[in-house]
Amino acid sequence: MDRIPRATDLTLPELMSLREIVGGNFTSMATVSAANRKRLVELGLVRSAMGGLMATPAGRIVARM
Repeated sequence: MDRIPRATDLTLPELMSLREIVGGNFTSMATVSAANRKRLVELGLVRSAMGGLMATPAGRIVARM
């Protein structure tokens, strides 16, 4: 993807997962479904670190749109 995704590019479950991650700053991987986790990482909205998920700057932007 050549641009930051928009909230409308995500399914509702993906967007809700992203908002949960952004709201907590760090979320257990088990909290988000594997499919949603994979897609959000592929889009560059979250990253996996220390066994959990953290929002990227792009993810913070999209979650607040």
